[in-house]
Order: sequence, then C-alpha cells, then structure tokens
Amino acid sequence: MKRYILLTLATVLTSMHVSATETDYRTGTEKILQKDSLKVLDIGNSYTDDATALLPLITSASGSDISKMCLYKAVRGGASFKTWYDTYNNQDFKDYSIKKVLGGMSANIATGSGEAFDGALFRDALTNELWDVIIIHQVSDFAPYYEHWFGNNAGGYLNELLEIIKSCQPQAAIGFLLIHSYWSGYWGNTEKSSFDRWQLIANSAKKLLEDKKVDFIIPYGTAVQNLRNSSLNNGYDLTRDGTHLDYGLARYTAACCYYQSIIYTRSGISILGNTARHDVSQQNSEYPSVTVDDKNAETAQKVAVLATIYPY
Repeated sequence: MKRYILLTLATVLTSMHVSATETDYRTGTEKILQKDSLKVLDIGNSYTDDATALLPLITSASGSDISKMCLYKAVRGGASFKTWYDTYNNQDFKDYSIKKVLGGMSANIATGSGEAFDGALFRDALTNELWDVIIIHQVSDFAPYYEHWFGNNAGGYLNELLEIIKSCQPQAAIGFLLIHSYWSGYWGNTEKSSFDRWQLIANSAKKLLEDKKVDFIIPYGTAVQNLRNSSLNNGYDLTRDGTHLDYGLARYTAACCYYQSIIYTRSGISILGNTARHDVSQQNSEYPSVTVDDKNAETAQKVAVLATIYPY
C-alpha cells in the first residue's frame, strides 16, 4: 500500500491532468475564492484548530497575497452540528470562541469568548458581516455516520444548522471539512482501523456533496490518511492523543491541504515547494510529535495536493 501511494503521487504530480469528475467536489467555487475580496468563516471545533494552526506559517512562506481576504474561525470543543444550532439559540452548555486566523482584511464582527447559554457572539458573526464562504464540519464521534447527521439526536441537526446559515448568509458558498480519523488503537475508534474509519468519513462527505447540502469540500483528512499510508507514519497514526493531530507533521499536512483548497485556488501559488518548517522539539503531548523538516515536508505537501485531486 505504501509503495502504491507513493507511485500514485509520482504519476499524478507529474501529469497534473485532472478530469471533471475528479474535481466535482469543488465545482463552481473557484470564482468565489478568486473574488477581489474574500471573507471566510470556519465554524467547527478542535479539529478546525488542527487544520488551521499552521496555516498562517505556510501562507506567509508561500508569498501569497492575502491583503484582500480574511479567514475567521468559530471554535467550541467537541462541537457537532447540533452544538452550533444550540449555540445560536442560547442553549449550549459550553464556552466557545471566535478568532481571526489570517488575512489583511478585518470582518465587521466581535471576536473573543462566548459564554455558555449565550450565543450572541456567534449570532453577531452570522449577521453583522457578509461572508463569501462558510465552512462547517461534523464532530469526530459522528463524522463517519452520515445517517446520524439528521433528525433530533446528538449528531443531527445538519438541516437546521444549514437553514440558519443560509437564512443569515444566502450569498455564501458552504464548504465542508472532511476531517481525519482516530488512531487505530484509540478507544473511541469503533472500526479499530484509522483507514476504515477515514473511508466512512470520506464516503459521508461525498454523500453530503451529492445531496447538494454543501458546495465544496476541504479533504484534509484524506491528506492525513495519505501520509499515514507512507513510511512517515508512526505507531499512533501521527496523533498526539489518539484523536487530535500531532503538533508537527500531521498538522502541517492538514494545513497544506487547507491552503491548497483555499489560498492556492485564489493566488495560484501551489503548496509544492513551500519553505515553511516547524520544530516541535519543545512541544509536550501524550504521544510524540514529528518535527517538519526538509526530509518530510515535501512528502507532506505532495500528499496534500493528491488529496485535493482525489478527495475520497
């Protein structure tokens, strides 16, 4: 499998020929991402942090002009679709935060912490600014199981959340994070395989797009799984605690895919050849993190590009 993945990388990245059916996960969004000014809001949880933590570092190293764009994130630990629906309606029991990730523009919203049972900060973000793109994703517990994303249950309320977003922001394109899967040995991985669980997550994201619930996908979880299928994987599937990405190479790979999906589409500057590196020697985590260096950065960039071509 590892040899096959690397051979596929070599073939795809040499030819870079992509058919329409291979890129239908983002059909129609390129013009939006290439607008003169672009405002993006990512609504999620700690996996949003995983995917975007190293994005400013990578974007800066790329030399991409982000003076006329901004990316903000709304984060609540363990948040599902229902969580954000409840937050909007002052019914969620945990704090959340809204922060700026990058960009030369500023959105007309308040940032900081929102308290439990007070969704004012979140409602403000959805009503006081016109967003071009809004990104959502499902909590990791329910991410593999599409059938649980609907109805009155802990993993449900997708339709209700989308109704709120579209009523507040009818002009916005809706994106979806295809997230990474748990470590195969993690107690919460009911599939007992990071690959099998990722495949369910990918199939659920594909179904979501086919059902026209969203407009495009950022397949960073596929990029991470590509990396796990290489010789760079470790005994914990490059996680720091079994569920979240390690602070180094895995987060770097996720950010590379996020960059390639959003910033590259806008700037035309590929992640390939990016000079950003990240030392995690002083970073403490339950499981060891992998420093991003000249030896592994190129592979991380390539698997990220491969994921944007073959997201599922």
